[in-house]
Amino acid sequence: MDITLDFSTGGYADSYLGPFYTLWIIIAHGGWVALVIAFIIGFFLLWLEWRRNLFDAKVKFILLAIDIPKENEQTPKAVENIFSHLHGIQKRGNFIEKYIGGYTQQCFSLEIISIGGYIQFLIRTPEDWRDLAEAAIYAQYPNAEITEVEDYTKDIKIKFPNDDYDIWGTHMTLEKKDVYPIKTYVSFEDPSTKETFKDPMASLLEIMSRLKEGEQIWIQMVISPEGSKEWRDSGIRVIKKLIGAKTESKGKDLFWLPKNVIHGVSESLYASIISPSDLYGSTAQKEILRWPTMIQHLSPSERSVVEAVGIKISKIAFKTKMRVIYLGKKEVFSKNRFVPAIMGALKQYNTLDINGLKADAKTKTKVDYPPIKSIIEWRQNRRKWRVMWGYKYRSSTRGRCKFVLNIEELATLFHFPIMTVKAPMVKKTEARKAEPPVSLPLEQAYPLHKKSEEEISEEEKIPQNIPFI
Repeated sequence: MDITLDFSTGGYADSYLGPFYTLWIIIAHGGWVALVIAFIIGFFLLWLEWRRNLFDAKVKFILLAIDIPKENEQTPKAVENIFSHLHGIQKRGNFIEKYIGGYTQQCFSLEIISIGGYIQFLIRTPEDWRDLAEAAIYAQYPNAEITEVEDYTKDIKIKFPNDDYDIWGTHMTLEKKDVYPIKTYVSFEDPSTKETFKDPMASLLEIMSRLKEGEQIWIQMVISPEGSKEWRDSGIRVIKKLIGAKTESKGKDLFWLPKNVIHGVSESLYASIISPSDLYGSTAQKEILRWPTMIQHLSPSERSVVEAVGIKISKIAFKTKMRVIYLGKKEVFSKNRFVPAIMGALKQYNTLDINGLKADAKTKTKVDYPPIKSIIEWRQNRRKWRVMWGYKYRSSTRGRCKFVLNIEELATLFHFPIMTVKAPMVKKTEARKAEPPVSLPLEQAYPLHKKSEEEISEEEKIPQNIPFI
């Protein structure tokens, strides 16, 4: 086919190459600027990702197992204080640190695991922040035992289909915006006796203690300090909207000018037809009569929502990514036995009028469509790989569903069971630590002026007044 250019008409003689010619015209008349800008932005993002990966590769992490005495009487309020302490790792980083060094905000991983019914509480922390984590825990639980342990996920392969294991997993997300709180431990106090606390952790630990040999349940929350004002400001806007107060719009949308023009024209036309006296007074009078808010007219349930949002945004918060995995050898794997039980235990923190937790439909390892078996299996294996990869490497970015929880909500989801919780397989310390008795024989202390070996007599070398034990 003979194709010739027709420069007199500004186009091609053959319409087949019309789109290519149009693209060339766009580029030739300034469109190349957009391409250059897109290339620069893409190069910058790749550079930033490369630098961040290098920075993360240098960070060493350790896994700490935490055992609390059996006689623990501390409520989740103590764990709330721990999270306040851990928020001290917040660091924004300057321009050079972030864009040249690749600095990223470090995070902790809070984990509750059950391996064959044996339950353990774990915290994964950067090695540099080990002292901070241990000090925060010992300050609230002086008799706790903290031990560095090996990573329990290292021997699990993330390739699926797997010859040995099958898994069910998901990222958890919230029912509503993260400025609305979930049900916290304060709501689990018995109103008849203020000292009685009905621990919501009891049902979850009971389920986890019923696993058989070869079955595992992993619950993980990767948290990093939330330091921006944007989250709190969004909560304030929600409160003002709920109580009917005036809110300042965040910027002007694209339709700001036409909407205001239409509004001005309609007001002028309306005023020319109907006199201001017929409109129940002037605009100034209506502003005086207008209530500043509608909070006094809210129902009790609506008022409780406003109070709950206000309490949430008043406390320190963490960006959170939550994952749940049920893992088992193929011969004992029973998804229908444990998955509904786990999700049921997590629904204790849900309320219909405020917020709650749910499994994210786009990350859970259950796929129903398209109705082709090979494609469903491929999609399921792909999701299994993703959720396992994110869990194993404690990624705060991989996957979806990052939301904000304050320290009260985190303490509700991750706290050490009180002594009334009878789950038998929770690892706890067997004995309470105590001060040594006063009568314990000690090595004799020498005076400030230390004597030489020749100056010390034989009698001074023998401890005196040792009680009989």
